[in-house]
Amino acid sequence: MRYLPLLLLLSTPALAQQASWQVSASSSAVLAAESVVVYRGAPSGLKADLAGSHTGDVVVVDAVEKDGLWSWTLLPLSTGALSFVANFKTPDGHTVSAPAAAFTVSVARLPDDADISDIKGPLRARPALWPWLLAAALAWAAWRGWKRWKARRTAPDGSPIAAAPVLPPEEVAALAIAELRASGLWENDQAAYYLRLTDILRVYLEARYGEPVTAMTSVEVERLVKARAKDLQIGGGVRELLSRADLVKFAKAKPGPEEGPRDADLALGLIKATTPRVYAQKEKAP
Repeated sequence: MRYLPLLLLLSTPALAQQASWQVSASSSAVLAAESVVVYRGAPSGLKADLAGSHTGDVVVVDAVEKDGLWSWTLLPLSTGALSFVANFKTPDGHTVSAPAAAFTVSVARLPDDADISDIKGPLRARPALWPWLLAAALAWAAWRGWKRWKARRTAPDGSPIAAAPVLPPEEVAALAIAELRASGLWENDQAAYYLRLTDILRVYLEARYGEPVTAMTSVEVERLVKARAKDLQIGGGVRELLSRADLVKFAKAKPGPEEGPRDADLALGLIKATTPRVYAQKEKAP
């Protein structure tokens, strides 16, 4: 890996005589892929302040000191030119900031079909029976499923049973959030709580906009919502929720006791804000 060395000087009242930094960081990084920044010459006795170094664009995964070298593992959440500043705590509680490390984040390039070459030549295919066996198994399963569906569609007296109404996506999401609140997951496993909450929001947005939101990064979800929603603040709210969830899921950040329930309210507000008015009018109709 090619590194871009940066030599900068940092001074604080307590550690001015020892503050001499050397920063080694790659000049490029890949979205949602870990990148490492290495610091030399840090004053002794410092402790990494992971929570104080997080930003909306970069999440700190870990910071390790060995033989006078500090290795900070970062996870970029946005593309473009980014800057990261590592913060430390002195033994007496003061904050010491390392020089900024700048790098450009891009999306990983997937190889084209033209870039892929066969290692071996093509082999002659043998007649296979599995497609016929699979087709027969699927046909049998479909017949069994139809029989069971037909049995459920009729009452004991032979009269047809009305089909259950299909709920709109915003009602499905609201019910799922209500179940999440009552599950006690927030008190027991905050990372799992945020994973479930963001999954509910992603599934709702996928049903609302017809786009593969569950396979998108947080930045891509924000861009989609900003492009579809009339109010730009809705996209900012989506980014706020997903970024805070990423900090808990990937960087093991410790949220306050009120943040989980508040983010559930934020998710409900985003769902309501992106629900078309026609649904809201139907709810108010007598």
